[in-house]
Amino acid sequence: MKKLLPIWMVLFFLIAGLGFAQIPDTIEVEPFPENSKKTTSQKDLEGLWELSYIYDKFKPFDELFPDKKPTLYFDTVNKTAFGHTGCNIFSILTYLEGNGIDVLGFMGMTEKWCEGDGEDIFLTVLKSAHTFEIDDEGTLSFSCGNLEIMKLKKLEDNKSHPFDIPKIMAWRPGFPLSFDNLR
Repeated sequence: MKKLLPIWMVLFFLIAGLGFAQIPDTIEVEPFPENSKKTTSQKDLEGLWELSYIYDKFKPFDELFPDKKPTLYFDTVNKTAFGHTGCNIFSILTYLEGNGIDVLGFMGMTEKWCEGDGEDIFLTVLKSAHTFEIDDEGTLSFSCGNLEIMKLKKLEDNKSHPFDIPKIMAWRPGFPLSFDNLR
């Protein structure tokens, strides 16, 4: 019996080794799906937007946000967005590529207690967005697959940051670094 034990162990490790050999060394990441609609540049995303529609099959929009509608301010240079959920202020880090967008994570958020489900639904839907488009009327739409999950209208008074925070331009060689470039 002692002679068979090492043979079984060798067979076990041989079979296990062959199984692990099938796992690829690199994982291929699929690019964002191509959007057959009009191409929107990331620069068009820059500015302050107010929510006008959100996908929720249980409650109407006015019931989710009775007092204040959520807003988003996109800073495409720093790949961030700042916003108001209708209750709390938050900031997120985004990944932008073509018409693709992904929320990489929250950088910060106030912790005021909010009544109702509006804030939770807004943040959940925002995190599930993978593509965006701005139509001819200037409406920003976020989609997850083929489902349009959120629409926002650009606010006219968006000359500056909604929280009076200056834009920080990423320095690169040949770019003059001065305080004039911050706003």
